[in-house]
Amino acid sequence: MYDVLIIGGGPGGYLAAQRAGENGLSAVLFEKRNLGGVCLNEGCVPSKALLNSAKIYEHAADGSAYGVTTENAQIDQKAVIKRKNKVVKMLVNGVAMTMKRNKVEVVEAKATIKNRLDGIITVEADGKEYQGKNLIIASGSDVVKPPI
Repeated sequence: MYDVLIIGGGPGGYLAAQRAGENGLSAVLFEKRNLGGVCLNEGCVPSKALLNSAKIYEHAADGSAYGVTTENAQIDQKAVIKRKNKVVKMLVNGVAMTMKRNKVEVVEAKATIKNRLDGIITVEADGKEYQGKNLIIASGSDVVKPPI
């Protein structure tokens, strides 16, 4: 029996789990894809890493305007992607370590709310049932293209 069941391992979910652990509550965090959610794995962080590489290239290419000369500045796309992946991996590992440090169990599976009986909530994930006193749903969002 957990004090808190948390569905969603993005910023809302993993921060809730961290706070629960810091306050001595037992918590389990369910994430169906990648710990850290869309922002950390596919959105905010990767795009910023790619933009930073583009900015560095732009500065190198325009350096002569500032008295800095570089010859033949080029973008190595494979190296840019490798760096982006390294940044994402480092941050995801940081979230995982934070969960471990705060004694939060992480279940890498889709979670389904089964029922609530006598104040006990049951969630099923990966063929196993988890019970808790409280439930936080931090399932995030998906991109939807408007039908226009």
